[in-house]
Amino acid sequence: MHAEASAAYWHAEPDGSVVCELCPHGCRIAQGKSGLCRARRNAGGSMALPYYGLVSSLAVDPIEKKPLHHFLPGSRAFSAGFVGCNMRCPYCQNWRISQELPTEREVLTPEGLVGEALRSGCPSIAYTYSEPGIHFEFLLAAMSAARKAGMKNVLVTNGCINPEPARELLRLTDAVNVDLKTWSTESYAKTLGGDRNAVLEFIRIASACCSLEVTTLVVPEISDSREGIAAIAEFLASLSPDIPLHLSAYHPAWRHSAPASSAERIAELAGVARERLRFAYIGNLAGIDSDTICPNCGATVVSRKGYRIGLAGLRAKGSAATCAACGATLPIFVK
Repeated sequence: MHAEASAAYWHAEPDGSVVCELCPHGCRIAQGKSGLCRARRNAGGSMALPYYGLVSSLAVDPIEKKPLHHFLPGSRAFSAGFVGCNMRCPYCQNWRISQELPTEREVLTPEGLVGEALRSGCPSIAYTYSEPGIHFEFLLAAMSAARKAGMKNVLVTNGCINPEPARELLRLTDAVNVDLKTWSTESYAKTLGGDRNAVLEFIRIASACCSLEVTTLVVPEISDSREGIAAIAEFLASLSPDIPLHLSAYHPAWRHSAPASSAERIAELAGVARERLRFAYIGNLAGIDSDTICPNCGATVVSRKGYRIGLAGLRAKGSAATCAACGATLPIFVK
């Protein structure tokens, strides 16, 4: 840990334990122990950050991989992954960095990360792969440095964070994709180790702060009911019917062996979502395109075949865009 990195959102108890106030778990951590996420540790009665600046991976990704379809479409994001997570989804696709802690990885300062990103030529930095929010202090510093350097900040998160730190992060965030894993509060708590209501509040805050998209991984018997997807879409529509919902296909991973989602079921659920939202996308299925269609005239404004992106249907209008066919303003940020 860097000496200058001090932890936020915690308090000490008389018995020498510390209580984390970053996420809804509120871990009470005994001396020498770590919280659930393992990124926050009690060192002599103070909160320590043992993995500050430790990155699990650095890569240049299409922005659509985050997935973000309405923010800088066709661009690339310099992507930084971290380690650890404050949830325990049994089907985690990135479990090797979220549930296991690698012993040898690169350590960067926030300024070092931004320097790497600038050299990549990408317009944005994405904090992604495992759960970046548990590295709150590093993110704040990196996001501030990125803003000063003229770069955009992209956050890919499970949204399981308390409102006050959420507002701090989101004030520095240009675009966010939030995993809303299921509508069931019981599944969130018992199966995934999270807090659905905290995630909903995070989404409410984000909807007023930055460009927001939401992803639901369609997992059999956890998040594949028509009623659940309808409730998710209804909630998002109550904030704005323009919030894109990505319904992504699940494939067996880590400790979950249920059969993969069927393309037919996901297409059906996308239809349910489109009854309430103007934009619902199918993801993680080969051969199925996820074009953006103008809700006003039905023209294709962004075509997507895998990560090959066609922007001929878009026209820039300031930082937003219009449909080239009919001129309707679209909730797509192009610069």
